[in-house]
Amino acid sequence: RGGPKGEGRVQDTHYLGDAQWDYLRTMAKLAGEYDEGTENFIATNKAIYNHSGSERKGLPPGVSDQYRMTCYQRDEANRSFKILASEVSKADTEAVR
Repeated sequence: RGGPKGEGRVQDTHYLGDAQWDYLRTMAKLAGEYDEGTENFIATNKAIYNHSGSERKGLPPGVSDQYRMTCYQRDEANRSFKILASEVSKADTEAVR
């Protein structure tokens, strides 16, 4: 699991991993901006993040980072997304399995 390495170390925020979603909720609540729209936004980000991660983790080292080119259409009302374009080859991801 992710999380900052030390208390108050802003430079470690990129280590949050799965902890980032609760962190964002906490920040929105502290700012008085947390509502259903905010939750939909965070949940949609998480869904896209998880999908992108699954594409990336399915590739062997040294292959192209084509997963970065995947284009998503957000569907915040359903906390989901639609893939508009993806360059990730099934052959690349299936070669790992």
